[in-house]
Amino acid sequence: MRLSLRLLVASVLVALTGTLSLTASAADTRTAIVNAANGEVGQQETPPGSNCNPYGPCEPWCAHFATWTWRQAGIDIPNYGFTGDIYTWGQDRGRAHAGNTGLQPGDIVLYGTGPDNTDTSVHTGVVVAVGTDGRITTVEGNSGNQVSKHGPFDPKHAEAAGRPADIYGWVSAQ
Repeated sequence: MRLSLRLLVASVLVALTGTLSLTASAADTRTAIVNAANGEVGQQETPPGSNCNPYGPCEPWCAHFATWTWRQAGIDIPNYGFTGDIYTWGQDRGRAHAGNTGLQPGDIVLYGTGPDNTDTSVHTGVVVAVGTDGRITTVEGNSGNQVSKHGPFDPKHAEAAGRPADIYGWVSAQ
């Protein structure tokens, strides 16, 4: 019965619009992530310099913030404190990508040289915009003791643009 109803709804959509959009939920998820991230810009630690934040325990919290934005959009990802764990989570689900190309709004970028430890995976951020020239804008937790927006900058030269390191990889929101 449910399949028949879905087929009927799909048929009506095609008849009304001439197309059937199967990516609406992906776009909605990405938009929800971007909205969650942008809505937190300016959120500060309390007290300043304490690493105490609303996204997780009182510890370095950029990964807590990034995973929080995804959970706001309905993605079932743990509240990670270590940035490399986000990459490993993505690898286990076929969503992790080495390098710094192909990014879309809602994706999480990872700064450093790799996901192995806190010396190699040093920071993370949420992509909130990608320009036609490939430059990205990110929103990052624990950036100057608050949630901050950075960019647009060339993801191939993130460290030269003032980010803590170059981007070693990213995890796709979809």
